[in-house]
Amino acid sequence: MHDQVATLESVLDEERSADMVERVRIHDWSPTSLGPVEDWPQSLRTAVDIMLGSGHAMCIAWGSERVFLYNDAYVPILGSRHPEALGLTFAQVWPEIWDKIEPLVDSTFAGKTNSFRDMPLSMTRNGYVEETFWTFSYSPIRDESGAVAGLLNVTMETTQNVIAERQRDAALAELRASEAFLSNVLGASTDCFKVLDLEGRLTFMSEGGQRVMEVSDFNAIAGCPWPDFWSGPGHKEARLAVESAGRGEPHSFIGQADTMGGTTKWWHVAVSPIRDENGEVDRILSVSRDITDLRASEEDRDRFVRLIENSTDFVGMAALDGKVFYVNDAARRMVGLEGADVTELVIADFFPSEQIEKVAQEVLPAVEREGHWEGELAFKHFGTGELIPVLYSVFPIVDANAALIGYGTVTRDHRERKRAEEDMRFMNGELAHRLKNVLAVVQSVAQQTLRGATDTASAAQSLGSRLTALGAATDVLTGSSWRSADLREVATGALAPHAEIGERITIDGPQVTLKPELTVAFALALHELATNAAKYGALSNETGKVTLEWTIEGSGEDAILTLIWREEGGPPVVPPERKGFGSALIDRSMRSYFGGKAETDYRPEGLVFELEARLTDAAVAARN
Repeated sequence: MHDQVATLESVLDEERSADMVERVRIHDWSPTSLGPVEDWPQSLRTAVDIMLGSGHAMCIAWGSERVFLYNDAYVPILGSRHPEALGLTFAQVWPEIWDKIEPLVDSTFAGKTNSFRDMPLSMTRNGYVEETFWTFSYSPIRDESGAVAGLLNVTMETTQNVIAERQRDAALAELRASEAFLSNVLGASTDCFKVLDLEGRLTFMSEGGQRVMEVSDFNAIAGCPWPDFWSGPGHKEARLAVESAGRGEPHSFIGQADTMGGTTKWWHVAVSPIRDENGEVDRILSVSRDITDLRASEEDRDRFVRLIENSTDFVGMAALDGKVFYVNDAARRMVGLEGADVTELVIADFFPSEQIEKVAQEVLPAVEREGHWEGELAFKHFGTGELIPVLYSVFPIVDANAALIGYGTVTRDHRERKRAEEDMRFMNGELAHRLKNVLAVVQSVAQQTLRGATDTASAAQSLGSRLTALGAATDVLTGSSWRSADLREVATGALAPHAEIGERITIDGPQVTLKPELTVAFALALHELATNAAKYGALSNETGKVTLEWTIEGSGEDAILTLIWREEGGPPVVPPERKGFGSALIDRSMRSYFGGKAETDYRPEGLVFELEARLTDAAVAARN
């Protein structure tokens, strides 16, 4: 007995770093059923010695009170209950789990060994409830008589392992779900997902991608160089994309390529590097999207935009609040907005103040109510303030749900039409006035011709030729809306019937636009000069010639128009004994109409007629 006590004391006295050896040694065991250490049985001493010397977490419950002893490795399990737990009963140490472990303790004291793996226990060891897990065994300790006197608990907390396994299982489940989801997404997607090796060879194609690419058997194309599926510019772009991804740089492009079924489509392609766990480029991802319909839509839109931009009509759009967000180039030119920011404008800015209320109260409500409005209004020029008559056509702009979001207009500039209408009104009035003048001239020509005629036949011939000349003059006037006539055009029309222009008749002079009231008289005068030249003068033989030329001297109000008719190469000229109607018409009418000097000189070598007048009295326009 003395030797046994000495052995335990030697164990307790052994120099160790373990705290529990010292605590067991100095603990007062007298109040417990164990009694003083020197009275402990050898079986308890041996069990305690084994426990204290073990590096595994162990505890002992001894005797009928289940007195609790534990080693250093068990201290973390107790938490804040250390060191007070030493010497208490098992039930006192673990009251919150005693109802679960008491049956196991009783079973062990009955001689049965119990082992458990990852048993869950809710413990309050640090002031709060914890869910813990334990792998442990309860082994019976027998005394010297062979009866079970105690329990040895070899335990290991597996809480972290269980939680880690739970997290792993959850992660695996999430991964499987993610993989299934990704597989479903790739299968449902109309994009073509491909994985290439670093050489650009196909190693994978998504199920949805195989459908859109019309691939019936991926194995037939697996390992093929992906850039070879492209031709022309697309082949070069695909090669560049593979090279860029191999360097770790993404690359995208738009190209045209055929599916495996031979269908030509447009594709938007994004190529990206796939990196391994070390960050090195391991593979290449290529995602191709079919944009054939979008491309066609963009082409349609581009054609529509070009149509609008090339239109000569005003095309504009505004939001419901009236703010303008688009006008085409023709619109900008029409109202003087070249280079301006139109987004600062509203619909009302385009109209004169007196029409703004009509647009707001009549036009726009009609668009919402009836879907269209068209009528005559006026725009104002932003630079000059000029009012621009327009045919204003307005229609609604709606979104995909047919909701009204703004207004559009295609407006036509009516300035030319208004000018044409004004011209028509002027022409009608002028025509009435000119017809009266022409009838008066006809009456005068008829009276003068018949008065000086010697017989009916010659009178009829003279009257007919003069009326023909008068008709030619009115042709020139009607061609210019009775407003004015070009002097050269009048001269050519009057003289062409008598000889070839440029051969025997020369016409030369700057551009002069005669006033309409002078044109008829001038044409008749030229007719008379040509008729006389054909009968008696330069045009009566085969060699004579006529020159009609005019000049302008000076400028502005002082400019003088000088016109000269000169004959040469004809028979010798003898002045007439008396002036007939033709001579009177030439002198008096030209002097009267032109308000200047008109003289006829019967020179032997050829007749010369000279007219001199202020340019402003004779013409509406002239150019040297």
